[in-house]
Amino acid sequence: MDQYAFILGMITAFCECVAGGCKRLALSPPLDHEIFESVRDDAYKLIEKHGLIHYHERNLDLAEEERIEWILIAAKQETIDEYLKIRATGNSPVKSLKPFWGVLSYDPEQAVFTGYDAYREFYPGDRG
Repeated sequence: MDQYAFILGMITAFCECVAGGCKRLALSPPLDHEIFESVRDDAYKLIEKHGLIHYHERNLDLAEEERIEWILIAAKQETIDEYLKIRATGNSPVKSLKPFWGVLSYDPEQAVFTGYDAYREFYPGDRG
């Protein structure tokens, strides 16, 4: 499977999860700028087709050559605003997802293998 298809597949799965209510917010897989540009339009169409909203974030917490981007997927603007408030306090998903568990609705005690877990290792702060 090529990277483009993988990313759109992951975004589809996260849209279904957010639209179905099992997550309040989902982060796309981490993307470098070139990949983000290649999937952006189709990803946004997919998210909007599910009746959801999106927000693009270019993570500036890493050195320029390591920077990643992702797309936030939510049903409500308030959820994205809540995420941004956590970010404004200095927290970053590349350092740890723990401060974001409430907005992601991620409870490690009730964790099941999901699409999120397939790319969790790419967030440096959560490598186990």
